[in-house]
Amino acid sequence: MTPFGHRFLLLFLVVLLPGMLFAAVNPTGLGAVAGNLMEPVEIVSAFVSTSSIILGGSFLFASVIKYSQHRINPLAVPISTVVLLVVMGIILVVLPLAYKLTDSGFQPH
Repeated sequence: MTPFGHRFLLLFLVVLLPGMLFAAVNPTGLGAVAGNLMEPVEIVSAFVSTSSIILGGSFLFASVIKYSQHRINPLAVPISTVVLLVVMGIILVVLPLAYKLTDSGFQPH
């Protein structure tokens, strides 16, 4: 048997076979499976949104500090660093808020 065959057999025995046995004992539809998958997705989405807002606020705060350092010594901290921190902070703060305003993300028309 080829190495790919061994891997496929191992995948079948470890992952697919218990899933198929569970499905035979406890039959559920695709709707139930999709419903069960939505809860972890919502948790991850809330975590990403919260961490994005926190990181965006941190970038904005860092830009204020870097700007004060730039005013003291412009050669040590270039203004491009300050502008980059402001832009990244605004994007990180606005992105989750835009997602929450549309209720479900981007919806093309």
